[in-house]
Amino acid sequence: MTETAATTDTGGPGFSATPPQVERRRYPRGQGLTLQVNIVTAFATLLTLTILALVVFAYQKNSRSVLDLMERFVGRVAVSGISSTVDLLEPVATHVKATADLAAMDEAKARDGALFPYFRSILENTPQLQSIYLAFDSDGRFLQAFPIPPGTEHFGANDRPPPPEARFAQRVIDRKNGAYSDVWTYVTRDGIEVGRETSDNLNYDPRSRSWYKDIVATRALVWTDLVVYTSNRQPGIAAAYPIIAADGHLIGAVAANIATRQLSDFLAGLDLGQSGIALIIDETEQIIAHPDASKAVRQDGLKLSLVKADELKDARISDAIDAHRASPAKLIRFESSTRRHLASFTGLPEVFGKKWLLAIIVLEDDFVGTLKENTRDIIGLGGVLMAFGMISLAILSTWISRPLRHLCREIQKIQKFDLGGPIIARSKVLEVNELVHSLNMMKRALRTFGMFVPQELVRELVASGRPIELGGTDRPLTVMFTDIADFTSLSERMEAGALLVHVSRHLAAISECVMAEDGTVDKYIGDAVMSFWGAPKPCPDHALRACTAALMAQYVQARMNEEWATEGLPILVVRIGLHTANVIVGNIGSTQRMSYTAVGDGVNVASRLEGVNKVYGTRICISDTVAKAAGDSILTRPLDVVAVKGRLAGEKIHELVALRRGAPELLATPEQAEHCRLTEAAFAAYQARRWQEAMAIYGQVAALAPADKIPKIFIERCRHYLVEPPPDDWSGIHAMTSK
Repeated sequence: MTETAATTDTGGPGFSATPPQVERRRYPRGQGLTLQVNIVTAFATLLTLTILALVVFAYQKNSRSVLDLMERFVGRVAVSGISSTVDLLEPVATHVKATADLAAMDEAKARDGALFPYFRSILENTPQLQSIYLAFDSDGRFLQAFPIPPGTEHFGANDRPPPPEARFAQRVIDRKNGAYSDVWTYVTRDGIEVGRETSDNLNYDPRSRSWYKDIVATRALVWTDLVVYTSNRQPGIAAAYPIIAADGHLIGAVAANIATRQLSDFLAGLDLGQSGIALIIDETEQIIAHPDASKAVRQDGLKLSLVKADELKDARISDAIDAHRASPAKLIRFESSTRRHLASFTGLPEVFGKKWLLAIIVLEDDFVGTLKENTRDIIGLGGVLMAFGMISLAILSTWISRPLRHLCREIQKIQKFDLGGPIIARSKVLEVNELVHSLNMMKRALRTFGMFVPQELVRELVASGRPIELGGTDRPLTVMFTDIADFTSLSERMEAGALLVHVSRHLAAISECVMAEDGTVDKYIGDAVMSFWGAPKPCPDHALRACTAALMAQYVQARMNEEWATEGLPILVVRIGLHTANVIVGNIGSTQRMSYTAVGDGVNVASRLEGVNKVYGTRICISDTVAKAAGDSILTRPLDVVAVKGRLAGEKIHELVALRRGAPELLATPEQAEHCRLTEAAFAAYQARRWQEAMAIYGQVAALAPADKIPKIFIERCRHYLVEPPPDDWSGIHAMTSK
C-alpha cells in the first residue's frame, strides 16, 4: 500500500527519520464557506433573526392569552366536575338519613319489610344507586333492595338469570331461632312477586362489616372506601347512617351503594380537546372514576380488584401525578412525552370526608395548535420573501466574489505544484489586487525552490503542510501471500485484456476478504497479493483473522470458479501461505517514493510457505506460530517440519482446513475432522520413527482422501527409512530446495 505521507510509529526498535518542525495550521484545510455564500448567509441570518423576533414576540403574546383562556376553561371544567360529583353523592346522603328516620319511627315495620316499596321508589328515581339496605343491631337482620337493569343475565344469590319481568330484587337475611336464612324475592315495578330463591351458604352478618363498625363508632354519616361490587362488577362507594331510637340506643344502620359509572360517563362527555382526559383519584392515587369505566377495575380470572393510577400505563396521568406530588398546586404545567400539558387537581368538599381529587389533564397544543399553524404560515410567507431577497443578493454577490473564486482555483494549482504562467485577475477591490500580486511572488519563489528540491517532495510539502517522513517499528504481524497456480500457462491461453479483467476480479475478491477481517493489503505482485494483520491498527487476534480471511478467500474463489466454469472461462487455483513473526512495518523507501509495507525474515517465510503448497498439494499452508496463535479456533493437520529455501532452521507447517467456530460456510465437516485426526496420528508415528505404524495410518488417510498427496510422500519416506534408518540425531526436518 503506497502512501505519500503517513505517521510513523517509533515506539519500538526499528528506524526513523527525524522530522523537521513545521508550522501547524490554525484552521483545517477545506473548511469554510465562499465569500458569496457568506454574504448571502449574513443577509439571510439578519433577515431571519428579524422575522423570527417579530414572529416569536407575536406568538408569545398570543400564546399567553390563549393559555390564560385555557387555564380559565380548565378551572370551569373542574368546578363543573366537582359539582357533578356532589350532585351524585348528596342525594344519596339525604336518602339514607330519611330512611334511617323512618326506620327509627317504627322499628317493627322496618324489620318486616314495610320499607321495600319506599326502597323501590328511591332506586327508580336515583339511577346511581346500586342497592339500599337496612341492618339491625340486635340480631343482624338484613333487608336489601336492588334494581335489575334490563338485559341482566346473571343475578342473585345463585348467579342465575332473573325472571324476565323482574325489575327489582328484595333480599332478607334472618337468624331467627338460631337458623340462618337468605331469601331473594324478585318483583315487578309494582311490587308483584315473580320469583324467589334462597342461599344459606353466605352466612352474611352486616355487624361484622367495617362500614357498620364505623357507624357504631361515629353514630354519624359515613362514606366508605371504594370497592368493587360483585353483583355488577363495577366500582362504587356506600353512604351509611345510623338508626337511633328515641331513647338514644342504636337500632341499626341504613346504607346505600353508589356505582361510580355515572361519574365515568360524565368524565367521558367532557370536551377537553383531542388529547385531554379527566379522572377522579383518592389520596392513595387509586382510580375512583375514569372516562373508560372498564379501566377502573382489573379482572384477574375470577378476582376483581381496583386499579391504581400508575397501573394505567398512561404517561400523561403518571407525569401529571408526579408533578402534583412534587408541587401540590391547583394548576400545574408539566411535560410528558416531550409535549407540554396543563393539569388541574381539585379536591372534593370536606363535608364528604373523602380526600378525592378531580384531575383534569389537557395538551397545550390542543388549544394553541391553531395559533402555531398561523405562526407557521407567517414564517412560510417570510421565507418566500426572504428567498426573493437572497436571489437578488446572490446576483450582486457573484459580481463581488468572482475574482476571489478565480484566485482560489489558482491556489489549488499551486497546491498541485502547477506553477506555469502568471495569475491574471482584475478587481476594483484593493485587497484583491494586493493578493494577486502576493500569489504571483509566491509562484516565482516556489519555481525557484523546485530547482533545488525534488518536485514530488515539494508537491507533498505544499499540499499537506507536513514533511515526508521515513520510519518503521518492529511488531508481531501475521503475513499472508496468495498466488495463482500455473499463472504462466493461463497467461499464454488468454488474450491480455481478458486476462487482466479475469485476474482483477480474483484480486478484488482476495482484497475484500482481507479487508473484511481488518487486514491491510500491502501490494499486488503480478497475480500475487501480499497482506498482513496487526498494522497499522493493532489487532490482538491477528493470526485468527488471517486464517479466517484465507479460508474465506478459498471459499469465495470456489464460488467464482463455479460461475466461470458455466461461462466457459478458466478457473483459478489459489495457493496461500501464512506466517506470524516480528517484522519491521512502516514507511519504507526514499524521499522520492515510499511505501507503507512490512519487511523482514517473517515476510520471506510467509512467501515461501505459499510455494510449499505445490510440494504437498495443499491450498493453505500455515506455520506453527500461526497455528499456536490462532489456537483451537481453527482445524489444521500437520504437514511436515521443513526448512524453507534460504533458511537452515526448521519450522513445523500445517494445512489450514477449516474453522471450529465462526462463519457456517467455513466450519469443519465430520469428514475433514476425521481426515485431520488420522493425519495427526500418522505424523506423530512418523516423528517417533514408528515407520510401519505411520505407513498404516497414512494408508487410511489415502483411503479416506485418494487425491491427498501427503500419504504418498510420507509412505515413500517411511519405506526409505525402513531400509536406511536416519541417524540418531535425526530431527525430521525436510529441506526445501525450491521457493
